[in-house]
Amino acid sequence: MSIDQRLRTGLAGNTEHLVPDLDRELRTTYGRARRRQRVRRGGVALAAVAAAVVLAWVVDLPDLRDDAVPVTPNPRAPTDLRGLVSRLEPGSYVLSAWGETKADPLPRAVVEVPEGYWSNGGYVIDAGQNAFEPEEFGVVQMYGVDQVLTDPCRRSTATDVGPTVTDLARTLDRQAGPSTRPSPVVLDGHRGLYLEVTVPPSTDLATCTNGEYPLWLARGDAHAHSDPGVVHHLWVLDVDGTRLAVVASLYPDQDPAQNQELLAMAESIHFVDAEA
Repeated sequence: MSIDQRLRTGLAGNTEHLVPDLDRELRTTYGRARRRQRVRRGGVALAAVAAAVVLAWVVDLPDLRDDAVPVTPNPRAPTDLRGLVSRLEPGSYVLSAWGETKADPLPRAVVEVPEGYWSNGGYVIDAGQNAFEPEEFGVVQMYGVDQVLTDPCRRSTATDVGPTVTDLARTLDRQAGPSTRPSPVVLDGHRGLYLEVTVPPSTDLATCTNGEYPLWLARGDAHAHSDPGVVHHLWVLDVDGTRLAVVASLYPDQDPAQNQELLAMAESIHFVDAEA
């Protein structure tokens, strides 16, 4: 074999190693593509799952409704005092106003009552354990006043009073007996006037009509718990268009701490509708 033939044979043998194996290369390429596709699909799936989880937390929180509102349960609703004649356990009570009628109901008041008070039927919260202990007659009451006695010792002096808060406060200020000047006040968000009216300590109730010293009338009912020396603390208020007088009556022989409790009760009042 000539040198030329040997060279040709060697080159042909070596050239086959330089040509790529296309089948093998295709299989390798497809394998790589499939692996990349699986990786991409896995990434997309994970992203979708993550987005769904986030959306679930944002849009549809587990066990919550759109209208769900956290509420702290009230362990005890206020007790209506109407018809209740008994010692009161500490708690919230609904006090009615003197002067209300079925045809003309008046707003009522929720009052926070501590230990040591009594109800005599719904219109008075009274100090002590018995409604008939006059030495413990410090009271909280509420009135729809329509007449004022110019002389509280004489029932015949009862006269109509104008409809406004100012009308009532000024008329009480002009009564016989010492009083403070009316001053602006707000109770439970309702504006009005505050004053104190004192029954003169020298008053002889035996000389008064029925032995009483009422400051006003509420549809004929007299505010008659007025022994000599009693100080009536008055909040005359406009309660959504209705004039009401909140009264804390403090007796001179009472414990000063209990007097402060009576004032605190009056100041704790929250007004509610007549139907509540």
